Formats: sequence, C-alpha cells, structure tokens
Amino acid sequence: MITILITGCSMHSADLINVLRDNYDGEEIRIIGINCEDTALLRKGVDKGYVVHRITEPEYVTELMEICKNEKVDVIFPFITAELPLATKIRNNFEKEGIHISVSSMDSIKNAGDKIWLADNYPDLMPKQIVIQDITDIRYFANEIGYPEKKFCCKLPNRCGGLGFAIVDEEKGRDITLYNKFGLNRYITIDMLEDLYVHTEDEMILQEYEEGLDYSMCILAEKGKVLFALGFEAYLMAFGSAMFAKISQNEMALKIAEEITEKTGLDGNACFDFILKEDGTVKLLEVNPRLSATLPFIAKAGLNLPYLRVKQLMGHDVSGFKPEINYELRMSKNYESEYFTE
Repeated sequence: MITILITGCSMHSADLINVLRDNYDGEEIRIIGINCEDTALLRKGVDKGYVVHRITEPEYVTELMEICKNEKVDVIFPFITAELPLATKIRNNFEKEGIHISVSSMDSIKNAGDKIWLADNYPDLMPKQIVIQDITDIRYFANEIGYPEKKFCCKLPNRCGGLGFAIVDEEKGRDITLYNKFGLNRYITIDMLEDLYVHTEDEMILQEYEEGLDYSMCILAEKGKVLFALGFEAYLMAFGSAMFAKISQNEMALKIAEEITEKTGLDGNACFDFILKEDGTVKLLEVNPRLSATLPFIAKAGLNLPYLRVKQLMGHDVSGFKPEINYELRMSKNYESEYFTE
C-alpha cells in the first residue's frame, strides 16, 4: 500500500484521487487530504482529511510533518503553485524521514513557472507582453497592439487557476450580465484596469489576447528530459481548467515543452498552456510546474502521469513504459454535491 498526501485538496482533486487508485499495477493507494479552508477540503474519496494552517504560517511545516509521520505518508503532491518554493526548501528534511515531495528544483520553478522569465527568454513563442512599471504603460500598450479592436489581458506573474486574470474589453467589461459568472473569465474596462493597478502592490503583466482554442501539453520529466507527454484541446474553460476537451497531440507544442523542460531542468509533472491557432500553430501562455487539475483526463486516455510520478519518486525506472493512448477520448467535467457529517 502507498499513502499519498495531497495539499490544497479540494473538489479539483477528486478525479486525481480516482486515477491514482485506478493505476496500472492494481496498487492499493491510501489518500490523505489537507486544506487550510474547512469549507474547501474534499471529504469524498479521501481516507482522512485535515484542516491545517496556511503555508505562510510558521506552524504549517511542523504540522505537515506530524501528519505525514502519523499517517505514514510516502508521497506528497503539492496541488497549489504558491506552495512550490516552500516544498523545495523542506524536501530534504522530509526525504530523511522517507517522505517524497513531488517538486522540481527551486531554479526550475522560478524560471519555468515565471511568466515574466518565459516572455524574456521565449518572446517569439509567446504573445506580446509587458510588465507594468507605470500607469502610463497601460494606455501605451493598448495603443501599441491596436486596442480596442485587438484585446489584451492582465495577469499576475505567479498565480494559477485563473487567479489574477482578466480580459480587457470595453463592451464586455461593462456588461453586468457577465459579472460573477461562476468560474468563468472576468472582463474589465481599461479604466478599471488603471484603478486596479493603482490599488495593488502586486506586479501586473499585460499580454496581447490571442484568439484560438486553449491547448495544454501535460508531461512527466526526469531532470530536464521529457519522458511522457500528451495534450488536449479545451473547448470550454472554468476555474482556469478544461471543462470540455478532446485528446490531441500537437507536435509544435511538444517541441516547445521539450525545449523549455531541458533548459530549465524541470523534474516531475508539469503542464504547458497554449493558444492553438486555426493553422495548427501554438502560442505559449504559461507553464505550471506541478500537477494539473486536468491530468486525470490524460490518465483516462491511457497515460497515468500522476501514478508514474509516484513510481518515479519511489525509485522505479518508468522510462521504458509503453502506454496505449486513446486519441479519440473526449471529456466533459461536472461537479456534484457532497454530503457528510462530522
């Protein structure tokens, strides 16, 4: 039996738990879920759940170690981007206790996971973007790309799951029927963007908005080398995740993923997000150097990347594995109610 702990364990982790249990070897998997929010903690499908301190609080690491020892955890899967730098710092101490944390090196996370670094190093592969240094940069960038005919978006450099993302559109930004649509993109006007910039301390990126399909390439790497990769086209997105999608292998996206993985030394699970154009070319948007919420879709197609990562962390050579891929598979994601008593 293998015991796996998932941090940030929420409704987005439910499918991940299922594919870890439905593995190639029939291995018995025990799941421990933790979350800092009682209302967000997933209870269905986990063997045990804990509400813990936030990762920014000093008690968190001690608390995590105690849970791992008590539950005899073999592998930790960090499920939130903000936790990755901390995970790299504590990994060695946990390894001494026989607890493997699925995280790449600090340098690879800082580079591959940083939208600013990616744009500086791969400007030809990505949409045009700038980091706002002054409020006047907003109107300058808008004029440069031809706004309002050409749309643009704002992003925060190191966030995921659609957090800190909005599309700048004068018409839709003023359409009250689009406000607070559950899980969907938010639209704002350029005036709203200027007000947001004045009242935030975070860095903000402006990026040209590319029309096309959302496309993701999910990989498992070993010290800078892509071992396995499979992608999908997303026709509907919510919470920054695909809700309706189809397996599709794009060679240009694969080549970009291999190049960046080698340059940054990425290790473990990662997901490369693109915009797929009508002519089959792609524009790189970002890299998430961690588990993706849509990896279960890839697993159902025949490539169980989370389980292969578990085996990799536990010392098995997985490089020779030959998956059978169902390239016709489609996915529609739905959420269901959960009922419990405590």
